[in-house]
Amino acid sequence: MRPEKQGVCMRGDQHDWIYRGRDLAKISENKVVLRLMDIGIECLRPFDDAGLRRILTEPWHVVKKIPALSRQIRKRDHGNLYAVTAARLSSAEKQALRDLARKNKTMMSALQRQAIERILAKETREC
Repeated sequence: MRPEKQGVCMRGDQHDWIYRGRDLAKISENKVVLRLMDIGIECLRPFDDAGLRRILTEPWHVVKKIPALSRQIRKRDHGNLYAVTAARLSSAEKQALRDLARKNKTMMSALQRQAIERILAKETREC
């Protein structure tokens, strides 16, 4: 990989996040930044020039409301992982399950597994 000398200014919270990622993954700050750029490029690749121009120039609080971009972001959001079960849930039930998972710092599938285990334990006690 050819080194590029580009000066980049970033906010303090971004800087702290990069160092946190470095400490967690035990890799260099450069590798953390490169991985973040790979993820960002992959997320932005589907947009045409006009969409990309809008994303890069408008304020973030406006841009993150663009439906296509918000879908890309949600797809990578750890708290919004889809449950891998045969359960069919309404969108309100899914959102409630996501909120509960986020509140308990766990995944949706773990909550569903716990609920199923409780139901099965109750059923075996009744038999």
